[in-house]
Amino acid sequence: MMRSEYLLCAALSVAAVPVPVLAAAPAVERSPAWVAQRAAAWQPTADERRWEGIGWAKDIRHALRLAKANNRPVFLFTLDGRMNVGRC
Repeated sequence: MMRSEYLLCAALSVAAVPVPVLAAAPAVERSPAWVAQRAAAWQPTADERRWEGIGWAKDIRHALRLAKANNRPVFLFTLDGRMNVGRC
């Protein structure tokens, strides 16, 4: 058989396979209250937001001064992203 005959046979065999008809899913009512409830469920918990209670220094020089004055180490945190959305 030639290549075109193989392609024709393959196309006909695929076309002969019955395709089940999917029933349309029932419409779901999504009221503003439902949306607000779903959005609230996705918000970070109080435990997940504990890091926001850290006293951040405005820059490394200020952090070093605070560390020296309080005899504490400096933890340097850098991020390439958007911390203001609450997720990294």
